[in-house]
Amino acid sequence: MAATPAESRIQSLKLRYCRYVDTQQFPRLTSLILPSCTFNFIDYFSSSPIVEPSASGPVTLGFDSLASWTSYFSEKFKGLRTMHLISGAGEFTKISEDEYEVIFPAIYHAAPKEGETGWQGAGGGHYYERWVRKGKEGGEGEQGEDWYMKSLRFERLYWKYVE
Repeated sequence: MAATPAESRIQSLKLRYCRYVDTQQFPRLTSLILPSCTFNFIDYFSSSPIVEPSASGPVTLGFDSLASWTSYFSEKFKGLRTMHLISGAGEFTKISEDEYEVIFPAIYHAAPKEGETGWQGAGGGHYYERWVRKGKEGGEGEQGEDWYMKSLRFERLYWKYVE
């Protein structure tokens, strides 16, 4: 079944999200994420360059705005090279004409920026997201409307870290 125009647009914006994060163009995320977007990362592993190790159980990082998320990850990614790959088109559930719930499977790689030696990691999981259609100054859709991420939850299911 072919994707609807809304689904195609959200898929495109998700790919742009990955590119902006991987190239550390964090200020550009405002073009596709609402300022009030909430972010939650659930990590079942303790050997990660992104989160602090946990004594037991999953680590959960939560952010209540794009600004707080950007502040944290721009610092954490400063010394890293990353590559996020979205696997497949995503699973779309239409909530209303102006809202979708989407699940994107993802694989990613991370390593230090400097040199060809040192640690490297590969991981994967699922993004659980809400996207809403809103008018926004400078929006790209019809009559200035476009789709914007309203919430994001990432559950990491796999992580392999090697020195």
